[in-house]
Amino acid sequence: MKSKLDGIFFDMGSTLIEFENSTWDVLNQRCARKGYDFLRKRNLTEIEYDDFLNLLSREFERRWTESNNTLREISFENMAVSLFDDLGLNLIDGNFIEFMNKYYQPVTDQITLIKGAVETVRFFKDKKLKIGLISNTIFPEEFHLKELKRFGLFKFFDLVLFSSAVGYKKPHPKIFEAALKGLDVEPDYAVFVGDRLEEDIGGAQKVGMRTVLIPKEGRDYSTPIVPDAKINRITELPDAVLELFDI
Repeated sequence: MKSKLDGIFFDMGSTLIEFENSTWDVLNQRCARKGYDFLRKRNLTEIEYDDFLNLLSREFERRWTESNNTLREISFENMAVSLFDDLGLNLIDGNFIEFMNKYYQPVTDQITLIKGAVETVRFFKDKKLKIGLISNTIFPEEFHLKELKRFGLFKFFDLVLFSSAVGYKKPHPKIFEAALKGLDVEPDYAVFVGDRLEEDIGGAQKVGMRTVLIPKEGRDYSTPIVPDAKINRITELPDAVLELFDI
């Protein structure tokens, strides 16, 4: 006998919104350039771009290694503060906020809504289910809240959790447990939907949630983690969930 579904939780990137229309290597270069050009335009630094990029890359690599070992999420805000300390800069609030916005602009400029995402989330909302979002990001949550609103997704969610706000990233159990607690849903009556095996599927399974994988072309799926269901596109999600739960 199938369990009654109480809550469905979604990943964001490559599940509802596509962030990788450009590679992250390309995006990181564009972001760094935008941030640097802002600093130079305001006469806040005289450092050459290559030196700025090297400092930023070294800081990011150090924090990324530590983050992968501990699953504590990187805060880009904190990383920027550390970078500015290295540069001898003390940006006032307005300049710091504008730098953050300029730096992130190349990312948000190229994102797109995944076809069928709104209709699929609405399907579950119409079933009176609790709906949550659990997403890894190093950027401030307000950036992504604007994106969810821009694509008409935000109104469907009862809870949104970003790792930059929680402090831990998937697959750490704390971010999944916080989401379940926030919606008062027991893991046996919850399903998580995402595109990554270790972070999404493995992380959710460790806290007792059922899982649905939507593979992204070109991503590595060699990790021996088996989802409860696998679909090719998000519009197939209602049928897949109905095979796992009563709604």
